Amino acid sequence: MEYTDKQERILDAAADLFARQPFHKVLLSDVARTAAVGKGTLYLYFNSKEDLYFAVLYREFDNLLTRLKGIAADPALAPDAQLSAIVGELARHFLKKAANMDMQGVVLTCPSTDDWRLRRAELLALIEAIIRRGVAMGMFHDQDPRLTAKYIPGLLRGACHFEPQDTDIEAVSRHAASFVLQGLAGKD
Repeated sequence: MEYTDKQERILDAAADLFARQPFHKVLLSDVARTAAVGKGTLYLYFNSKEDLYFAVLYREFDNLLTRLKGIAADPALAPDAQLSAIVGELARHFLKKAANMDMQGVVLTCPSTDDWRLRRAELLALIEAIIRRGVAMGMFHDQDPRLTAKYIPGLLRGACHFEPQDTDIEAVSRHAASFVLQGLAGKD
C-alpha cells in the first residue's frame, strides 16, 4: 500500500507512541503534534484511534510480508533454512507486538477487510509453498501443508503473546524455528 509523506509521518508518530504507551494513553492530539500536522488532518486519513492503530499494524504486517517474500525467493536457501528464517522473523514480529503494543485490556477485533485477508492469505501461501517444497525434497514430512501453514503463525502469536517481556527475542526466535523444523522432520 502506498502512503503519502504526510500519512507516513502520521503512521510513524503513531507507531512510536503506541510502542511507548498503552493504547488508552495515546491521544490523537499527541499523534498530530508528533507528526507535525493538525488534529483534523488525522481525520482526513483515519476515522478513529482504532483505525489509526490498525493502519500502523497493517503497515508493519505489510513490511513483514515483504521481508518474508524475499526470504522465500532466495534460491540459495533450502526449505529448512527458508522456514527457519521465516519462523524467526514471525517470532520477532509477534514478540515486538506483545512487548510494545500494550492494549491494557482493550479488545479490538482485527479488521476483516479485503486488504487484511489478502495479506494473510499471502503469508499462508508462502509458508505452505516452502513446506510443500521441503516435502517434495524429502526434507519435511507433512500430510497437510496447508493446515500446517495456518498453525505456524497462530502458534507463534500465541507463544509470543504470553512470553514475559524480559525474554531474549533471538532465543525465542531460534527455539520457535527449531520446534517447527523438528515437527516437520518427523514421520507422519
